[in-house]
Amino acid sequence: MIKFITIQKLAQIVGIDISYVRKMIKNKDLIAYKKDGYKRIYINIDEFNSCFKPINNIDSDIDLDKFLI
Repeated sequence: MIKFITIQKLAQIVGIDISYVRKMIKNKDLIAYKKDGYKRIYINIDEFNSCFKPINNIDSDIDLDKFLI
């Protein structure tokens, strides 16, 4: 499993703009990793996925007793 990915590849896979990923790094929401001697910046995929949270918690609005399971 791939753990680190470049910000360009991450933006392409997730479907967001590269500037958004750079802004997350600038705001210290993500940690940028760099390998010695190379110019590319890498992002930890697990860290990126864990920083997103749902806006509305839909589970609190659903009453499961009303549905047959």
